[in-house]
Amino acid sequence: MIKIANILVTLTMLLFVVGCMSSGGTRIDNIPMYGQPEVHRPEVLQQADADFIAKASAGFGSREEASKVWWSQGERFMNSGNFDYAMRRYNQSWLLNPENYQPYWGFARVLMEQNKIDEAISHLETAEALVDDEYQKVALLADLGTAYTYKAKTEPSYFEKANQKFEESIQLDGSYAESRRRWAYSLFEQKDYSRAWENVEKANALGSKPFSPAFLSALEAAAPKRP
Repeated sequence: MIKIANILVTLTMLLFVVGCMSSGGTRIDNIPMYGQPEVHRPEVLQQADADFIAKASAGFGSREEASKVWWSQGERFMNSGNFDYAMRRYNQSWLLNPENYQPYWGFARVLMEQNKIDEAISHLETAEALVDDEYQKVALLADLGTAYTYKAKTEPSYFEKANQKFEESIQLDGSYAESRRRWAYSLFEQKDYSRAWENVEKANALGSKPFSPAFLSALEAAAPKRP
């Protein structure tokens, strides 16, 4: 663990200069894919990228493995609420392996927190096209269903897409409670209260995180639960 931590610190410092470059007042490493292809990558940063990739690949055996390590670091920051640092690690993960679905998923998670729904959907769809892990795909589809639900608040046609992704997630793994939980909230937004209740019950049976009291009260007011 100490060796891995030392490699991460050393290699991350190689790209410190990236943070000094900005786009509209925003650190370029806080923008997915460093703003590429729209933002030109200066030669000095291209060289820093190449050095980083070479050393990270050597440190972890391959670009693919190094990409996974940097993504996991992004997840650690994401889960602690440090979205800027999470985005920087996701960017490094992407730089190491643009064919890895994980950094695109990470980009989308940060963008959802920033209420940039359209951009988040774009990256989630890219992640879905690239994902090669059926286990992780279950949660990825639930996230995509959630993003489509947010989009449907302004474009209702996206509810159909949301339902499709939640259904696909459940078909892959019916024991993943979060898919049922997210779908219940989505179905409430669709005013499909009977199916919302159905998914509340199934999520609870699977040991889901508790639903918010406000949500359950609103659902009860809209359609009282049958005894």
